[in-house]
Amino acid sequence: MVCTGNACRSPMAAAILQQRLADRGIDARVTSAGTMPWSSGATGPAVEVMREHGLDISGHENRQVTRELVEEADLVLGMTRDHVSIATARSPDARGRTFLVGELARLGADVGPRAASEPVARWAERAAAARPLRRPLGRAVDEIADPAGESIDVYRRTAAELDARLTEIAALLAGVPTLA
Repeated sequence: MVCTGNACRSPMAAAILQQRLADRGIDARVTSAGTMPWSSGATGPAVEVMREHGLDISGHENRQVTRELVEEADLVLGMTRDHVSIATARSPDARGRTFLVGELARLGADVGPRAASEPVARWAERAAAARPLRRPLGRAVDEIADPAGESIDVYRRTAAELDARLTEIAALLAGVPTLA
């Protein structure tokens, strides 16, 4: 799995998803890649907020989304429509497994949890089939704003929103129904 997007350059989403999947007993490789070139690691506020969540992202090294990363992923998550658009531009075949975090939580609840023997990519395709035809990926309400440059309170709100949605996604991937 890969998490893409500017906010994943400070790998809050990737760290939270990795932990929530582990909490559910799912062994997955969650990677983080950004849509903009950055030479520094995680921001100070991101490191502090993740520490408050019991997660250490201080050693994070940034990398950019590539076609290869997207093609290797069973599931591609972004925080904004720009993020998922860039990922699908890198690999158009990934559209059926590329989602906004909020979009996958919503659609996943609609289609139901992943079956024990169902590959993640197949479950993602089921969720993608629930999208309206010929529309952009996700809705504005599915987006989670990038906190870069904002106060630590904005980082905390972003982390809380990510945690809520990614906990739902982890449950669905583990085969547990969620409340829609």
